[in-house]
Amino acid sequence: MSTSIEQARLAKPKAKEIAGSCGTVIGVGLIRIGDSYAIKINLRDHVPETADLPKTVDGVKVVYDVIGPISLQAVGKP
Repeated sequence: MSTSIEQARLAKPKAKEIAGSCGTVIGVGLIRIGDSYAIKINLRDHVPETADLPKTVDGVKVVYDVIGPISLQAVGKP
């Protein structure tokens, strides 16, 4: 069964709160996988606590991606 964008939007705050417990969350958004939507959580580091994060929240798939720290890029000239 596919997950609607509305279902994913409703589950997103709960997923963010749960994932926030590991202390490495730097971004949370929605992604499309086929005809379904999922929650994507970007993590700064892989810490032991990330292994215990749920694969679904309220029936919505959660995808975790360790992307490393965010750094400031050079600002272009206007």
